[in-house]
Amino acid sequence: MFFHQRCGGSQSRLRTQQHHTPQHHTPQHLTLRTVCNKSMVCGMNPLRSIALTLAGLAVLTVSACGGSSGGSSGGSGSSPAEDEEGQAELSVVTSTDVYADLISQIGGDAVEVQALVTSTATDPHSYEATPQDRLAVENADVIIANGAGYDSFITQLASAAEKEDAVHQVAEGSAEHDHDHSHDHEDGDSYQNEHLWYDLARMEQFVLEVAEHLGQLAPQHAELYAEGAEELAEQIGALDERSQQLQASGHSYLATEAVSGYLLEHAGFDNRTDPAFLSAVEHGDDVSPRLYRDALQRSEEVDLLSYNAQTETQQASRIRDAAQEASAVVVEFTETIPEDSAGYLEWMESNIDTLEAALQEAQ
Repeated sequence: MFFHQRCGGSQSRLRTQQHHTPQHHTPQHLTLRTVCNKSMVCGMNPLRSIALTLAGLAVLTVSACGGSSGGSSGGSGSSPAEDEEGQAELSVVTSTDVYADLISQIGGDAVEVQALVTSTATDPHSYEATPQDRLAVENADVIIANGAGYDSFITQLASAAEKEDAVHQVAEGSAEHDHDHSHDHEDGDSYQNEHLWYDLARMEQFVLEVAEHLGQLAPQHAELYAEGAEELAEQIGALDERSQQLQASGHSYLATEAVSGYLLEHAGFDNRTDPAFLSAVEHGDDVSPRLYRDALQRSEEVDLLSYNAQTETQQASRIRDAAQEASAVVVEFTETIPEDSAGYLEWMESNIDTLEAALQEAQ
């Protein structure tokens, strides 16, 4: 029996707050008015009167301009903006809304977060940064990247702005690497699953580490960050335990793209996808005819097909059709948080719910 479920939440999504630069209100017009009274010498020399007036204007101009010197700067010497209580508020820019949501849950009102990629209609692998993205990175105190070659657009922006020191990469071994697209990736030796946010155990560790990093930059908020991270890590850990209790051992899956790999394998599913197939897809290469034929055949033999509609290709669509004809369970996963989900936790919980239902359907 065919079962097709798109993973996502049901609640209205809490949108990531947009990045803004603190505004300093400087008077637009300064008016000097001289009022004569009995204690003033109104009949003074006109030239002296003009000189005094100009001196007064100079003093007011210096005072007015001095109020705008605290704005954020794109240089390495930029400092966090101040919140309404006068305490530093960190400006954080993330590659996708996944990490933006996690940072928001850690820092609350003590962080200002902007994600560059927020739509499930956008493929982060091939995203091209905009001038607005460049400005956001230039003004950021902290830049969060997934790393492992997944979101090189944001690390390139940081490099151009000479803000490499502000980058915090989730992946171990943060060095970016280039890929030779002439390689057919038949051996699959270079394959690495870049979708680290589907690894719940790693995310549990990440939120604790990044909270410590934020606390070093804004010590006055360190306790708040630590408390937020501990609560979030506990919730992520509970989801990880639940995913491992799905008892999917003995069930196999095929993937059109590696996005859900960590979650499925932690749940016990056996990955029947050729690593060379996944490597080619991850690097944006065409899948070879041999690998494509092999995937079509395997789609008729597995219990579940993991389908990433966010990186849909003609080959992937045909593999999905073949799986449907073979009555395999087809489950859609996304790279970013669905619009109908309230955030990362609800999204991952929904993914686990869907897998649980898929296992029941596959039996």
